[in-house]
Amino acid sequence: MLEVPSDLPGGRRELILFHAERLFAERGFHGATLSGIARASGLKNPGLIHYFPGKAQLYRAVLEAIATDLEQRLADALEHVNGAGPRLRALVEVQVAWIRERPVAVRLVQRELLDNPERLGSAHVLPLAGFVSTARSIVLDAQAEELVSPGPPEVKLNLLIGVLAYGAVVRPTFRQMLDVPLLDSEEAWMRAIADDLLGLLQGS
Repeated sequence: MLEVPSDLPGGRRELILFHAERLFAERGFHGATLSGIARASGLKNPGLIHYFPGKAQLYRAVLEAIATDLEQRLADALEHVNGAGPRLRALVEVQVAWIRERPVAVRLVQRELLDNPERLGSAHVLPLAGFVSTARSIVLDAQAEELVSPGPPEVKLNLLIGVLAYGAVVRPTFRQMLDVPLLDSEEAWMRAIADDLLGLLQGS
């Protein structure tokens, strides 16, 4: 059984969300089962259903918890930061930290984007919309000050998110194939990608 982090907030609901995040990330929405999540959480099915009446509700709650964490990280990072350049750097730093600290959440979000385009199209609530909107505004402000090259801000945001996420995913494979000291340190690797990414966004 997966070890539960010591800093996980108390409560059965948080424990269910923790195990559900992992199982949804590993198996996708359709592959994960309520009974499997209940077992991982030390519950019978009725105990889980007491908190979440169905798989769709549980899945949405997991995505909402991920979105809340990411939005709070960004809000905290931006609280005392002024200027388009520092705000853009803060956005990149938040993404780097989140990718390193929440790899299971990153995997789930990636899987959601790949596996569920039809479900997303009919969804009434998109949990990550707030983060994406704030991030897009940061890119727009940076473009206004010519800190990011011209073009659709959505493309720049896609580049930002995609490069960082893919960089984290590919490091173990690159490390096996390439004898490069930089790949030995996840922190140094992600920092190098973040620095180059800012240059790419600037068109340099």
